[in-house]
Amino acid sequence: MNKFLSKLWTAAAFFPFLLLLLLLALQTLPSLDSRALWFSDEIRYGNVLEHVLYAKKWLVMYLNGVPYPDKPPVYFWFLAAFMPIFKAPTAPLFFAGAAASALLFLVATLSMNHGILREKNENGLGAGLILLTCFYFVALAQYSRMDLLFTTFITFAHICFYRAWQREKATGLLLLGFALCAVATLTKGPLGFVFPVLASIVYLAITGRISRFFRRDVAYGFLLSLVILGAWIAGAWFSGEQELIKNIFYKQIYRRALNASHHQQPFWHYFATFPAALLPWTFVIFLLPLKKLVQGPFWSTILGKTARHADVDSTRSGQIYLWCALLSGFILLTSLSTKIVVYLMPLFPPLSLLLAQGVLNLPQTRVKYFIRAFAVLLTILGLATLFVNAFTPWPTDLKYIWVMAPASVLMALLLWFWVAKWDVRPALLSTAVLMALWVQPLAMLAVPSLDPIMSPKAQGELMGKYIRAGYTPAAYKIYSGVYTYYCGSNILETQDLEKLGKMAQTEKKFVLGMQKRYWDSWKNRPANLHVIHEQWIADRPYVLLINGPALSADPASKRKDIVPMPMPTVDPVQPKATPAPAHSESVTEAQPAPQPNPARTAEPQKEAIDAPAAPQETPGLFALFVDGLEAIWDSVSGLWTDDTPEEQPRVQPTTPQDKPESLNKALDLLDKNGTAQDETLPEEDELEPHLQDVPTLPRHDDTQKHDEKPEVIIPNGEQIVI
Repeated sequence: MNKFLSKLWTAAAFFPFLLLLLLLALQTLPSLDSRALWFSDEIRYGNVLEHVLYAKKWLVMYLNGVPYPDKPPVYFWFLAAFMPIFKAPTAPLFFAGAAASALLFLVATLSMNHGILREKNENGLGAGLILLTCFYFVALAQYSRMDLLFTTFITFAHICFYRAWQREKATGLLLLGFALCAVATLTKGPLGFVFPVLASIVYLAITGRISRFFRRDVAYGFLLSLVILGAWIAGAWFSGEQELIKNIFYKQIYRRALNASHHQQPFWHYFATFPAALLPWTFVIFLLPLKKLVQGPFWSTILGKTARHADVDSTRSGQIYLWCALLSGFILLTSLSTKIVVYLMPLFPPLSLLLAQGVLNLPQTRVKYFIRAFAVLLTILGLATLFVNAFTPWPTDLKYIWVMAPASVLMALLLWFWVAKWDVRPALLSTAVLMALWVQPLAMLAVPSLDPIMSPKAQGELMGKYIRAGYTPAAYKIYSGVYTYYCGSNILETQDLEKLGKMAQTEKKFVLGMQKRYWDSWKNRPANLHVIHEQWIADRPYVLLINGPALSADPASKRKDIVPMPMPTVDPVQPKATPAPAHSESVTEAQPAPQPNPARTAEPQKEAIDAPAAPQETPGLFALFVDGLEAIWDSVSGLWTDDTPEEQPRVQPTTPQDKPESLNKALDLLDKNGTAQDETLPEEDELEPHLQDVPTLPRHDDTQKHDEKPEVIIPNGEQIVI
């Protein structure tokens, strides 16, 4: 078997992309339709994409009917390209986008191996297999975020810059490199520009050619990137989004870099989390010749005076550039105020290539140590799954999480007694295949049971049914967009309890979502409000309230986790409106008008409201690891710090108020009566759409045929077909 796999490795090295494509497809394709979108990124991105597709908000992203300054547009344009295949912005479209982003990431890594490191194909193959066996990369390949696509553009920019620095003049390469920096910036943020430019400056300084950076072709590249970014900023500014642009420059760039109010961590944060994100390849670092890393000659060769004598466009010169990209990027991230593990992804391509150089030269004895360390880790993780239900606060058991115990132990046994005996190349290849197979039990059995906990689908869809029955929706102190995607309507999001109390008294039909702790602590709450649904979403319970008797549910669609709540037993005394708590500020809300969804009103509206159907036991994904690392870190860091901000709603910026005359204006206009800024809020502002000016987005449920054109109803009654 060792000889057979060695021959297979040699064949795969001729065209490494093919093997990497097959392994990635095995990891991701079986589970594209496995689960719902999860809290909090995925459901927000779902609603943002709806605005792109149905409200034609292609330039400035919108969430819950108002501008969304957190993310630029390129990733959502990328997702929109999958619409001809999936016909609607459903969960499989997002997971296909994640898988495609991972594929582009691997292509960029292979290109970096050839364009910078000048190594043979087998080193690129080794780097790709290292990524496909890294838990964190596997998880991100099945979780909807823009970080993999963001890293892809950064990596290609690195390649263009490095190739340009090997020439006296390279106008074309530099124009392409700076254009890629601009696209990366429009994918996630300005770090897309900083990473490759900073690595280039450090590389040129170390190699004694810093003057190369100040030539005319570099200026042309800078100018092109400024034109691309300036065109987007100007388009947003002149379309009436001046406050959004100010928010981006001040809060999304300046405050995140220097004074973050959310995800702020100590300087050593990445020293603790990077090794966890690199598992299981953290173990192999201890098997490399570490003596070289602490000896002067090694660093002198990479970063010292001898680096100036490296041959231009050689493997050694490429190694110097990759080390510059890796170390300068890590120092940059460590110096920023906001620190999240996923920000490390741009460091993975150069790190995986450098690791591959070391791993492929390991003797068989050290390969055995690494494989068996991996086997021990899998055994520990597998046995730990047997106790998950006993030590989590969730009311719903993870039905099939126990399956990961035998699956992990079986893979550990194969690694220990079989793979550990082989040479490094057959061992690496077989480990990647076993990893792809190991992911399947998670994808098919374990993760779908997390939907009632990680996704607000159940509560959101129930709110949507009440909205279609004529109820006015609202939510208190939530991340914006938690309910919007699944309820099918933009809703009022506020932190003003007094306003909500008045609405409960004045609205004939009123439905409200909030965290259970806020409901329990709401003094003098309206007596006519009562709980009809309770659900854990991520790490805390949320409740859904209405101001009247609950409508009867269809018994055939009842869920076990929905317990009918009794009506309040207190006397129906008219309560006084309760002022907002001291820790929240009164916000002037712009409330959305819930409109009936044309796609769901083809049949007469039933008097009874059906409870959301129980989640189907369909295949799942190994995306828990993505949120798991952050959750574990937050829990641990909470032992010595108490300054982590609570989840808060957004604060609304001021924009002119006007009556919309078309669909393109329907989502643009916000309440202009002022804003209250709370410096203790997280990085996202509270943005609340106007009750009279926001149309209901068309939904994409199974009852709508893909060939039907969705309709949008705007407040004046005009019906527009998209």
